[in-house]
Amino acid sequence: MKFNSNPIEPAALAISSPEFLTTNDVRKYFGIRKGTLYNLAKLGKVRGKALRVTGQFKGVRIWSVDSIRSFIDSQSSEVSTWSEC
Repeated sequence: MKFNSNPIEPAALAISSPEFLTTNDVRKYFGIRKGTLYNLAKLGKVRGKALRVTGQFKGVRIWSVDSIRSFIDSQSSEVSTWSEC
């Protein structure tokens, strides 16, 4: 029996990021608090959706990771614009 001694490469799926995060996960990964997320959503800066079963009062809100990253990128470009003045 032959053994392969080559290192195992990580799967592409393992390094991909999730498409949506819960409010708690957004705080964990990006440091953005719940109130700030809701304010940014109200301003149209980030996208979120409430998921719940029909007829149920409670549900879960999920946030688009792409919209959060776009918002963060827009803030860093505004900062660099100000520093160039």
